[in-house]
Amino acid sequence: MYAEVEVQGTGQGTGKSSEVVTNSNLAQGKPVVAAASDGTALKLHAEQWELARSGETILSLPVLKQVIGAWLADKEKMIEIQYPGGEDGEFWVQELTDWLVSLGIPSDNMVTTPGSGADDVIKFKIIKKIE
Repeated sequence: MYAEVEVQGTGQGTGKSSEVVTNSNLAQGKPVVAAASDGTALKLHAEQWELARSGETILSLPVLKQVIGAWLADKEKMIEIQYPGGEDGEFWVQELTDWLVSLGIPSDNMVTTPGSGADDVIKFKIIKKIE
């Protein structure tokens, strides 16, 4: 599986360019963005998700490109998914994790936690695997 993500240090002047992450890129040691540049969690807003109903549109969402690319760079890590509490949040995170599994990320590499801090946001962090 390939995912298009932002890669640091490859663009002219901006410090970033869009590039497809492949095993060759990873072997060359190109760093993949695993979180927002200020160190905070990556955020998926409900408005973005409402438009995504196919694998192609899901992979076109910048935040999911970054999350998938970061996980592909280190498959020993986990994707922490913080979702809004309540029934709607549970439905949303279940649909999202189902899509991520269908795109090749094992459910064992995801951990879901209620409490993203907003009703319309899911937050992502790439974390060390809990042994």
